[in-house]
Amino acid sequence: ICTSTYGQGDVPDNALGVYEHLQDTRPDLSTVRYGLFAMGDSTYDATYCAGGKLFDSLLTELGAVRIGDVEEHDASSGTMAEDAGAKWALDWAQLV
Repeated sequence: ICTSTYGQGDVPDNALGVYEHLQDTRPDLSTVRYGLFAMGDSTYDATYCAGGKLFDSLLTELGAVRIGDVEEHDASSGTMAEDAGAKWALDWAQLV
């Protein structure tokens, strides 16, 4: 899962349909393994990477198992999200 945070710590519009469907249908995800790359801006401390944290919490609640730690990318870091995400994906693939 790769997701940003929108507004006041929400899941972004382009992922909201998936997130709400999972919330509404509550499927058993006990056979699902996933990784999570969360994007946020640390200048918004209270909502930093909250969209990713919401996904992580919901997936775990539904029985999915996260492989590795949540990777948090800070938009204020000066590193491009695309570069950090590509590196994370390669590193994460080694865990699988």
